[in-house]
Amino acid sequence: MQLIEPVAAADFAARLKALHPGDQFAIAVSGGRDSMALACLCAEYAQSFSGKVSALIVDHGLRPEAAAEAEQARAWCAELGLRARILTWAGDKPPSGVQAAARRARYRLLASAAVADGCGALLTAHSADDQAETLTMRLARGAGPAGLTGMRSATAIAAGPGPAVRLLRPLLDLPRASLTSTVVARGQAYIDDPSNDDERYERVRARRWLASCASSSEFFSQSGLLATSSRMVAATERLREQEATLFEVLGGVFTYWGGASLSFTKAQRALTSSAAPGLFARLIHAVGGAEFAPEEGKAARAIEGVFSSGASSLGGVLLAVSGDRLWFFREPAGLLGREGVAPMSSVALSVDEPVLWDQRFIVRSKVSGAVLRPLGADGLKALGPQSGLFHGPQAALVGLPGIFCRNRLIAAATSPNVSASAVDMRSLIAERFAGEIVRF
Repeated sequence: MQLIEPVAAADFAARLKALHPGDQFAIAVSGGRDSMALACLCAEYAQSFSGKVSALIVDHGLRPEAAAEAEQARAWCAELGLRARILTWAGDKPPSGVQAAARRARYRLLASAAVADGCGALLTAHSADDQAETLTMRLARGAGPAGLTGMRSATAIAAGPGPAVRLLRPLLDLPRASLTSTVVARGQAYIDDPSNDDERYERVRARRWLASCASSSEFFSQSGLLATSSRMVAATERLREQEATLFEVLGGVFTYWGGASLSFTKAQRALTSSAAPGLFARLIHAVGGAEFAPEEGKAARAIEGVFSSGASSLGGVLLAVSGDRLWFFREPAGLLGREGVAPMSSVALSVDEPVLWDQRFIVRSKVSGAVLRPLGADGLKALGPQSGLFHGPQAALVGLPGIFCRNRLIAAATSPNVSASAVDMRSLIAERFAGEIVRF
């Protein structure tokens, strides 16, 4: 079978400069054919300027061969003239959902290392085939416009509370066969991961189904999927603009304590707006701390439940009316525990070491021996009369983050001036609503 033309060095340089005009970046390398193609192209690109490229290899430790394969990938990158190092996913692995956990660990390690190396961007070798597989899996789950945008060529990620780094995919519109041709043309060896043929994984099944469609179906094709994705990007951007505008029209406010609110009467009138379900879903996602937003229909029904009964819940969020406002705030029972849900563990804080709490706050302590946990009943009691100064539903108080030292409450996210005291607490609600940074 004749190979598709390899990626030309000039073509890659143009792609990369369009995404990242800087002269220092990191690349994710697994040792597979796609990532080794990226490594070859980046090594050639680096020879044309005085910048630096860091090759980052993650050893997940999921297979006996993983350590040796990571070392082999490091050696190949070094031969190409790239600075290379191995990042290890340490600790126990989950008994289920290991692929999702490995993905989160991989991006967390990569983002942290890229920042440590002074790189403002991290490149991955995702191809058009990866995009088609992602879209196929999302279609099977009934994804809407946002899900069918697929992967973007440029996004941003962060390791927990750390600074964001741009995540770039300069090869996203090129077929995997072109990347294979790239390594073959350069005589570059690579590793074939056996998990790529393991049909226990959804992506492998999607890959094989797409391959069968390519040879037998006139109604389903990779090119059609990618064209749909491109159109969905534009459609989703328009929807998000409409949702952001509606948030302002409804008098939307993000609070310093991690909640959000809308004008109750205006929200009632906006139920028929085409942008309302998406806005409600985004607010629930922002406030609840979950990885994904709820389905828009469920979000709309949760809002209708508030209007009919005064309160509702979805996605770890309580929706309630207080005064003339419709409030969205973290469900305390999701943090303090209930039947079937364990309480959130306390977090020991090191001095001046930030932590990401409940995916919704970045907290930094200036006090030795401090512990971070939800306020709970004892924290609420310790607040005493100060709880009356809280600007929000009283029901939200017990679920707010509190800092304790020797079992004494020293700070809580009940005041907009908390950052001037013994700790710094920064709410990420607006960031999560915007969806511009994904934290791992």
